[in-house]
Amino acid sequence: MDCAKGRAVADLYDELMVEILSRVPVKDLRRCTCVCKSWRNLITDPLNRKKLPQTLEGFFHGVVEGPLSYGQFTSLSGSGERVPPVDPSFSFITAMLPGVEHMVLLDSCNGLLLFGCIREDKFGYIVTNPATEELMTVPTSSGSCPPPPLVRGERYAHTFLMFNPAVSSHFHLVQIWEDNAVKEVETVHSYSSETKAWSDRSSKWGRGEEGGEWKLWGESVIGFMCGWALVDGLLHFLVFDLQKQENVIIAVDGEGKTCSIIGWHGKDVEAIVFIGQSQDHLHCIGVNVQLDLRFTRMSIWVLEDYDTQAWILKHNVSSLQFFELLSHPIRDFDIMAIHPDHNSFILVQHWNQKLVSYNMDTQELRGLCNLEKGYVVITPYIPCFLESSVLATKH
Repeated sequence: MDCAKGRAVADLYDELMVEILSRVPVKDLRRCTCVCKSWRNLITDPLNRKKLPQTLEGFFHGVVEGPLSYGQFTSLSGSGERVPPVDPSFSFITAMLPGVEHMVLLDSCNGLLLFGCIREDKFGYIVTNPATEELMTVPTSSGSCPPPPLVRGERYAHTFLMFNPAVSSHFHLVQIWEDNAVKEVETVHSYSSETKAWSDRSSKWGRGEEGGEWKLWGESVIGFMCGWALVDGLLHFLVFDLQKQENVIIAVDGEGKTCSIIGWHGKDVEAIVFIGQSQDHLHCIGVNVQLDLRFTRMSIWVLEDYDTQAWILKHNVSSLQFFELLSHPIRDFDIMAIHPDHNSFILVQHWNQKLVSYNMDTQELRGLCNLEKGYVVITPYIPCFLESSVLATKH
């Protein structure tokens, strides 16, 4: 009797602790694992992880003579010996969908991954949660849609994945087709897991009398490789306005409708190289460059107020501080992610094929891993341990 009573008290204590820990900011939750062994066990318990906030765990990237977009996983801890949180080969997908011949990892968002795939000679998509090994197949937006990377001459299409488990178990896909020859968005399609159907917004993009949404965008080039952010339920991505010769940030909803255009008013910043979300705010990373495209200074800005569109300088660092050189070719590195919960960002150094993180608070660079030759796509991953009635094993 006493033993059972003691167990009940211990279980109640554990439940109360998990409830308390679920309200701790995710950036402090990792520190709690160092308090004592019992706290660490509570936080890492698979059942409790469903209730606790998660943060950036690491990155998927490709392998030589294998999939260029997945196959390996690098933990943000930088420990190469750490066991990946999920199988980076995603063998459960091919086990559930034996007809899949080819997969490309296209995007990730809050625990879900988006793959383009060839299955039974047809192109389609797979949305999956690798932590729970659930998935859902999605058809193409049109029968003529080629497999990604969607490059056909001057035409390019990019498909974004939008998902926020704190709001809904449903996800959205927003696909934007752009013609680089004439600097025009050709079509915008959207998919909802709730309706299980694609919507075509092409009619809203005509150059008719009212100008459609082109009146908002004008002639522009979309910065597909400059990151994106999901903030306040809207997808944000970078666009360069060719007429005004300036960067703007476009915010669209899950239906692909333009909801906001955010101007860039960063002082003395010549180019934006990346946008992302951190601590619930939109962030931009800008650089100052010389005529030979060598950067001399990098600055990080945060949009504190959407109404005033005022950008606040958060951090700046010179090339000398960053790379120990007075200037450095901008093409020699790419930003991969801004940490969602810490003042840091992750980049790849192409000259030595290293994935590194930069801490704005300590102003230190830390190596994470050496990438294998031939890497192409590096995808950030935040685990989500919630089981989904939307994904389940439907296909």
